[in-house]
This record gives sequence, structure tokens and C-alpha cells, in this order.
Amino acid sequence: MYNFEKVSEIKAVISALLKNLESAENGKSLPETKWEEMMIQADIIREKLISMRSRELRDMVESISSNDEVRRVMQSFAELKRAFADLQLNVSKSVIPAPNAQPKTEEKRIEELEMPREPKAEQKPILFEEEGDEIELFSDEEVVSNILDSARHSRHSWRTDLPGTRVEDIKQAITLNDKLYYIKELFNDDEEQYRLSIDKLNEMRNLNEAVDYIRGAFPEWDEDSPGVYRFLMILRRRFDV
Repeated sequence: MYNFEKVSEIKAVISALLKNLESAENGKSLPETKWEEMMIQADIIREKLISMRSRELRDMVESISSNDEVRRVMQSFAELKRAFADLQLNVSKSVIPAPNAQPKTEEKRIEELEMPREPKAEQKPILFEEEGDEIELFSDEEVVSNILDSARHSRHSWRTDLPGTRVEDIKQAITLNDKLYYIKELFNDDEEQYRLSIDKLNEMRNLNEAVDYIRGAFPEWDEDSPGVYRFLMILRRRFDV
């Protein structure tokens, strides 16, 4: 049901995008607002595809039981996130940000996955990577389940702190100083990207959808850093009060 709704939404956005493209193909001069609308539509399609694929992979992780399957699915998920990060769309300048950390070579990753197991009394974890961080999985199924549950329910401080009074528009909660700070620290001095992102976030239906967009479009953001914390607290004032 979830995928059916997402696919219907994607089809609707694609239909609107095709109409605009047909106008351009017929030689009509399109206003700047139409071009901006088409770029936003393309970004929304990408965002919804990321959301669908992420949901599918999470469901797969919850349904598997063996360590080999866990390892394969989590590696696939990490590779998918890296691929989308590399293809991240910068609407105004088409700049793809450099990744924060260099991934380990395939040879090192294979060495980690094939580490010999010690006797049970001194059981060592199997290591694999997701976005540059090492995640430990033990052969005991109960321990694996506990680790996955813990990761799934982990909370950043911006999710638990009180956000303040509700706002109907994110712009209402951002002062001029905050705006300049966010443009410099979070959007690489790109005011146009900042503006389009705020407009897009205002169109989201709930907090989870907004956070999924942030994580997909800006994977390099550290959710525990002061700037990202302040920005996400404003999203909570918009959706979670």
C-alpha cells in the first residue's frame, strides 16, 4: 500500500514535469518560475525514489535472520546511500559535495568480513562498514537483533528537546542572523539552494518526510552539530508541536 501511494505520487509529478517539457519542446519561451518548478519536480521525484528504496531495505532487514543476509543487505544499503550522495542534485550550481571520509578499499572490506572466529568464550565481532563507520555484528542472533533494535530507536538530542512554539511557515522561525548562519555553515554559501530547500521543506506533510529529505539531500550533515541541531529544531516547530 505504501509503495502504491508513492508510485502514484511520483507518476503525478512526472506527468506535470512532462507537460512543462512539452511546452519547452514546442519552442515556447518558459518563464523563470517554470524552470524553477521543473527543477523542484525533478528533485521531488528523486527524493521519493530514495524514500521508497530505503523503506524496502528497512523491511528486508527486519525480516531476515541469518548473519550472512544481514551483512549483504546492510552493505547494499550503505552502497545505495553512497551512490545517491554522489548523485546529489545541487539545484543552482550542480555541485556535488566531496564525501567526508574516504571509503576503505574493497580488499580491506573483504579482509574484515573474512576474519576468523575465536572460540565462544572470546567471541569477536564481524565488522563491516556503513558510510565510513564500523558496525559490529555477532553470530548470536539475539545479539544481532538487539543491535539492530538499538540503532533503529537511537535518538539525537534534537528529537527529545522541547522545540518551542509552533509555526506555520519555517521562514517565520528563522531570524536574519540565523539565515546568514545557515547559508554559510549548512548550504556552502549558496543562498539559492537554501531558499529552494526551505520552500521544499515547507511543502512536506510531516516531520519524518522532512528529515528523510534532509538526510537524502545533505548526507554530510552531522545531526549533533550546533548548526544542524538548530535547523532541525525549527523543523520540529513546523511539524512536531
